[in-house]
Amino acid sequence: MSRKPDGLLFFQRAFPSANMVLLTGERPVLVDTGFGGDFPQTERLLREAGTPPEDISLILNTHSHCDHAGGNHALQALYGTPVAAHRWESGLVNRRDPEACGARWLGQPVEAYQVEHPLSDGDEIEAGNTVLRVIHTPGHTLGHVSFYLPGEQALIGGDVFHADDVAWLNPSAKAPPP
Repeated sequence: MSRKPDGLLFFQRAFPSANMVLLTGERPVLVDTGFGGDFPQTERLLREAGTPPEDISLILNTHSHCDHAGGNHALQALYGTPVAAHRWESGLVNRRDPEACGARWLGQPVEAYQVEHPLSDGDEIEAGNTVLRVIHTPGHTLGHVSFYLPGEQALIGGDVFHADDVAWLNPSAKAPPP
């Protein structure tokens, strides 16, 4: 865990499980949840950071790949945590489309979860004292989003870029129907 701007905690996970970002405060928000198989570690990391998983008010997914959304099921099943994701990916997830939660090469199945809050470019999410602005950043997936925190001048970019690798850019031919 490393500390960035006040109220923003970064958890670096072992590759290929995705990193997580926790926005602390009165309405804690967790960005991405890593592999489902890493859930015991996720619970431990949250508790050690002083935010038990039952206090998470919302999960924000940058996209639905298994290394970013695999822990959604456990948080939702155990603690009733709602999930927000781009509206195109939320539709795939909610109707259990075989393409949802892809990245089959990682060999990490994703247990079913429900996206309650479909997001669009420009939406704003209040997380206590922090506001996150949704920026649609398609390329890695059609519904990939990043979250900009204007007050902190920070960007949570998911798989838009990597420190030790290059992001996957998979141009999509067309958007799904609304």
